[in-house]
Amino acid sequence: MTDSHLKRAVMAGWDEMSDRYQRHAVISTNDVHYGPLIPGEKDFRLLGDVRGKRVLELACGAAQNSIALAKWGACATAVDLSPNQIAHARRLATSESVDVALVQADIERLTMFPDTLFDIILSSNGIEFVTDIEGSLREWHRVLRPGGIAVISTVHPLAAFEWDEGQGSLLVGNYFNLPVEVWHDVGETEGQRGLTFFRTIEETFSTLTGVGFSVQRILEPPPHPIHRMSDAEKAKIPYRGAIWESDYERMSKVPFNIIYVARKRV
Repeated sequence: MTDSHLKRAVMAGWDEMSDRYQRHAVISTNDVHYGPLIPGEKDFRLLGDVRGKRVLELACGAAQNSIALAKWGACATAVDLSPNQIAHARRLATSESVDVALVQADIERLTMFPDTLFDIILSSNGIEFVTDIEGSLREWHRVLRPGGIAVISTVHPLAAFEWDEGQGSLLVGNYFNLPVEVWHDVGETEGQRGLTFFRTIEETFSTLTGVGFSVQRILEPPPHPIHRMSDAEKAKIPYRGAIWESDYERMSKVPFNIIYVARKRV
């Protein structure tokens, strides 16, 4: 398949799955999430003071992160490839009474934005769905001001491998030849399929530095200890849901997300 075919498949998959995803995923609009069951921005403090900052969220879904950022005083813009995800974002922003600029567009080609427009770029669980990581990061670098920060959380490459429940361990195949995962939504066996492009840590790090970023931190956070938490404590986790809790043993031993904190070199 060509890149354009893959991109259309990603969009069609998320368009079909967006209703179920937004219904079953419990995502906060009062904190920035970086992945399921892990701490968010209130704990990690990766973005700094966002008041008055121009923040671009890429692969925003229903823009829960941008809504939280707008509540904190940011000037938030949110972009997603899926029209249905953007429709969810419009309804949610209206119900939360916040102003977020919502754009349905390809996050690999940000031609609607001039150079150096944004102070901060944020992407949570999005870059694993792009076909051209180098081209994407070049565009993200272009629209970020010199010295601006990019916080990119993506699926960890070890998430590409199967979990052996009997052994309680990961069945690692060939780490150096990571697959493109083709998957259906939870509970579905037909309809549009999702695509996840796994990439090694070295590939992502090298691509970031190659396009002009300086990587300052890499985080591989474990999940919250949900088995020791009350319902009230769980409610403060910015991204949660029954599907993720069912995978808790795996996620407590092998990271599901990896977070890159990078700055555009001056």
